[in-house]
Amino acid sequence: MKKINPREVTLKILYEIETKSAFANETVEEYSKRFKLSSLDTRFIRELVNGVTKLKRRLDYITSSFLKGKIEDLTPWIRNTLRLGIYQIDYLDRVPDRAAVDESVKLAKRFGHKGTAGLVNAVLRNYLRDKKKVVFPSIEEDKIRAIGTIYSFPDWMIKDWLKQFGEEETVKLCETFNQKAKLSFRLNSLKISQKDLERALELKKIKYRKGSFFENFYRIESKIDLEYLFLFQKGYVYPQDESAGFPVQLLDPQPGETILDMCAAPGGKLTYISELMKNSGKLIALDLNPERMEKVKENCERLGVRNVSFQIGDARNYSTETVDKILVDALCSGLGVLGRNSDARWQKKKEDIKRLAELQSAILLNAAKLLKKDGIIIYSTCTLTKEENERVIEQFLEQKKDFRKEDASDYGDRKAVNEKGFVRTYPHIHGLDGIFAARLRKV
Repeated sequence: MKKINPREVTLKILYEIETKSAFANETVEEYSKRFKLSSLDTRFIRELVNGVTKLKRRLDYITSSFLKGKIEDLTPWIRNTLRLGIYQIDYLDRVPDRAAVDESVKLAKRFGHKGTAGLVNAVLRNYLRDKKKVVFPSIEEDKIRAIGTIYSFPDWMIKDWLKQFGEEETVKLCETFNQKAKLSFRLNSLKISQKDLERALELKKIKYRKGSFFENFYRIESKIDLEYLFLFQKGYVYPQDESAGFPVQLLDPQPGETILDMCAAPGGKLTYISELMKNSGKLIALDLNPERMEKVKENCERLGVRNVSFQIGDARNYSTETVDKILVDALCSGLGVLGRNSDARWQKKKEDIKRLAELQSAILLNAAKLLKKDGIIIYSTCTLTKEENERVIEQFLEQKKDFRKEDASDYGDRKAVNEKGFVRTYPHIHGLDGIFAARLRKV
């Protein structure tokens, strides 16, 4: 059987991301299953794919310093081969520079021709000889372009963040997003106790630390692939960032209540709500996409969740009997999780934000109709923009005089609550995904 070359697989994935707008994480998993890759190879490929995808603007700038022509004139195969080579030289200490060059030249020959192999060889060797030739744009002369190029983000994001956070915080945010995402998971108390879970982790010699805000969340310090762990397969844990605990904590689900999750897929918060309801009461999972709902059902089955009714429908006009509580974990631009989704920074567009804010407002207004008096709505996103967060809530409260905002600090840790009473976490400050959550009561 022919031995699989991890770098060749990586290049094929990078090609799909660039030419077909494929999602990085999903495509890595697809190739891993297709070629029956070992966990070691999968981990290496994932690191290369995510690193190159995140940093492609910076890598292209470096490459262009050693090219006679334009990088845009190269085929996607050769462009990504150069990115791959420079990424390994600059960021993978365990890969010798000579190996990074030699393997890249082989790829250039395999997916190009003798001429492109020579070009790749020349660019990478010239870079190794004369890295000082690369002079990045000056922050003093053009702050947006400089930060965008150095940290590899689109200019529109940098412009928005500079306006919202200032230069120092923007740079810290970019640096954090470019770090390797940490693996976190939530304990599922429906199937295992905290004591038994921690004993199992220690027996497997898996290093971990408990969450900073929630004791039932864990961050893994060891190099493992959670999907291969029996803990995941048995439903003892669910891969989830600790920040996801805040909207559920604000919702404060109780046994016997009727609760609606209006944007349920893939089911992370839904299954946590069920766990806190002790699998009693009624939990309605709503989602527009039947395929994504299948994923919700799979997660519920694996985690032992039994109090869920699955509904396919549009959250903007869905109708049901009034319920006690509603979670609107709205579809958003996802700018708070750019560290986990390496392709997202290049796929998102500035114009998406206005469209998404309108969608979020429509869902929230419909949620108001479905709620009992004295009921609770939690509105949450995993994005950083004010347009999709504070402004959505402000507009909602202007339109719905029978609702009032409640201070999130009355229901959780003040360290994650801003001066307006909203939960706001930031990757560079809290070490979590960037999320927003607001608690609204119908009066």
